[in-house]
This record gives sequence, C-alpha cells and structure tokens, in this order.
Amino acid sequence: MTSKDRRPHATAWPPVDLSGLRVLDALLRTESTVQAARELGLTQSAVSHALSRLRDTFDDPLFVRVGRRLVPTERARELSGALSDARTALERVLAPRVAFEPSSLRRTFRLACADYAELVVLPWLFEALAHEAPGVDLATYTPGDALEEELQNGRADLGIGARFGERAGLVHRALFRDRFVCVRRAGAPKLTLARYLDDRHVLVSPRGLPGGIVDDLLEGMGHTRRVVLRTPSFQTALALAARTELSATLPRTLAEAYAEHAPITIAKLPFEVPELRFGMMFAASRKDDASHRWFRERVAALLAKPRGSTPDRAPVMRVTP
Repeated sequence: MTSKDRRPHATAWPPVDLSGLRVLDALLRTESTVQAARELGLTQSAVSHALSRLRDTFDDPLFVRVGRRLVPTERARELSGALSDARTALERVLAPRVAFEPSSLRRTFRLACADYAELVVLPWLFEALAHEAPGVDLATYTPGDALEEELQNGRADLGIGARFGERAGLVHRALFRDRFVCVRRAGAPKLTLARYLDDRHVLVSPRGLPGGIVDDLLEGMGHTRRVVLRTPSFQTALALAARTELSATLPRTLAEAYAEHAPITIAKLPFEVPELRFGMMFAASRKDDASHRWFRERVAALLAKPRGSTPDRAPVMRVTP
C-alpha cells in the first residue's frame, strides 16, 4: 500500500482541534505570534507550536515572515473566510439563550385536527393568545389518514385528537380523558341496548378509517348496529342527532357543550366503552423550538386535568365520569 493509499478519505475531517483553529484565526487577523498570543491568553511559544502543527495538518507553510509580519499564503487566505463563518456560527451556538417572550412572537401555527378538537381547544386558546401572544395566528385543517405523515414532513406543527399511530420521530402527549355518550333528539325514549341496536346511527370518522371502538365492542358482544352515515364532522353528527331520528355516539365534552344551544338528549351508553384519551402529537425535531414549546405547553395547560382534582375534567368544557 502506498502512502497515497493510506491518506484519509476526502470527506474525512482533518486532524485539527478547535484550539488550533482559534490560533489560526487569530494569526490571520493579527499577522503576529506576539499579538495572537496576547489575544488568546497563551505564550508566544504555545502559538508557535500550534502553528507548526497547523502547517503539518494543511501541508502548507500558511505564513511567511516579511519583516515583523507573518504574511498569509494563498492557502491561508482560502481558509480565512471559512474560519470567519465558523467562528460566527460557533458564537451563535454557544451564546446564552435569550429568554423567550410570547408577546413578541409573530408566527402561524398549523394544527391538524378534527372539528371536535377545534370546538374543545380554540375558544379558550384564542382567549389566551389575545392576552399573551397577540401576534400568533392559527390555521386548522383535517388531514384525514395522513396525520402522522403531515407531522413528520413539517406541514403541520401540532396534531390534536384521540387516535394517533406510532411513528418514528413523533412525540405523543396525553391531555385529558373523555367519555362516550349517545346523543339523540330531544324527548327521545329512554335508551336501552335493544333500542340502541334498533336505531340508525351516524358514525364520525375524522380520519376516514373503517370501523371504530363501538362497533368492535358490539361485535365482541355478538351485536351489530346500523350505520347509515359515515362523516368526518362531529358537528354534522350533532346536528343530525338533534333534527332527525338518527343517533350519534360522541364524546361527552362535545355533547354537553352543544346541548347549551340545541335540543338534544344525552344518554349513558347501555354498554361499557373505554374512555377516549385526548392528546397531542408533534415532531421530535420541534421539541427544542422555543416558540413551539411555549405554544404546545399553553395548549396542554388549558386542557390538562387540574392537579389534585378527583373528577376527570377538562377545564374547557364539562367532562364528568
């Protein structure tokens, strides 16, 4: 093997440490080992030894003495711009963090969510933003079954909802729990299992996925229900339940809020259904983004269960056991 074959690959880092680069940077600016040593707090001997190592590293004399000056070679001049850029970048990285101030933030956050999340989150969130971060705008949209992909590729800043898939590079955070209830028109007869199975139902599927927890449970019990409409909209399901003979199985938070404005009956389901776990998801790459961190923490603070409380309540709307 020749000496040429033993050379590092062209993309390998040259064997030089940061202290050597600092010496080179100082020499390029001062053109003097004495002044460079004074600037760096080193002895002139230490600077001279560092320069000797740099010459070996770059296989170039780097400086030639002309009188009392060290005049940089063409190779050293080529390195000058790159070192200046590197110094600026390092200063930016190592500079102490400036305290984040929400009131000065100017940013639009894109939220991937269904209208359930919009109704639960937005009224309280906008009230908080108006006081704390008036320069923040929001954009919401329903991504269908592409939620995780939208978060991974950066098209969405935050996903809010109840059903998330596990994906690399995504972080999930629980917010609060809700319970399913059956929503029917005002004055509807008492709900029994037989009546529930005889009803015609609206199934809300924000992500367009087939089936659901209720139908899976009924199938396990040996029952089926008639689903006559599948829709991505919770508001559509609520409106139909209030104005037609259709029934809708929905989160209680949403049903109770809607009951304040429309004539509906909210009934406990005649079979046990696990709680709905409402949460948020975001890209791990956004974890240390100061404005993103503040925003998601603000959302979490508005929706999280109060510390020390017994009932499972979301502060935005009533959620009772």
